[in-house]
Amino acid sequence: MKQFALSIGFCVLSASAAFAQTKTSVEGVWKIAEVVLPATNPEAKGTPITVTNPQPGLIIFTKGYFGGMAVTGPTPRATVAPAKDPQNLTDAEKIARYEQCRNFIANSGNYEIKGSTLIMHPIVSKEVAGMATGIQITWEFKLEDVNTLRLIPTGDQSATVPKIRLIRLE
Repeated sequence: MKQFALSIGFCVLSASAAFAQTKTSVEGVWKIAEVVLPATNPEAKGTPITVTNPQPGLIIFTKGYFGGMAVTGPTPRATVAPAKDPQNLTDAEKIARYEQCRNFIANSGNYEIKGSTLIMHPIVSKEVAGMATGIQITWEFKLEDVNTLRLIPTGDQSATVPKIRLIRLE
């Protein structure tokens, strides 16, 4: 009987430890607080630029899934006047809408963590190519404390993709 009670106790402890481990350190709601543009970025003009007050951006990590949206341009997006005929936009109206959305990114999908590497697999994206080709976004991540997360692009992406510092909102 003692062995049975010990095995039940061990199973309960093991199960609670397993449930406690299912949450990853990146789970939560994160606000983009800083962006470091690489020197190869057209805006950087050969010298990395640190933007300490970037345009709005959020990334939400749940158990295995993520969703993120951000404005990537250097200035706030322009407001676009309502279309005179929404079903038949003029060329000028199309250009205005393109310009408004050009510096906006949106992705959601699933992710995995392997050591200090975060691999994001977009399922839905503003960029159709990202969905169609199964492109993955790979970052080295560093949790500086429970409220600060750094995402550093790896491999070929490090020459073109910015480094990001995020602050936990929840």
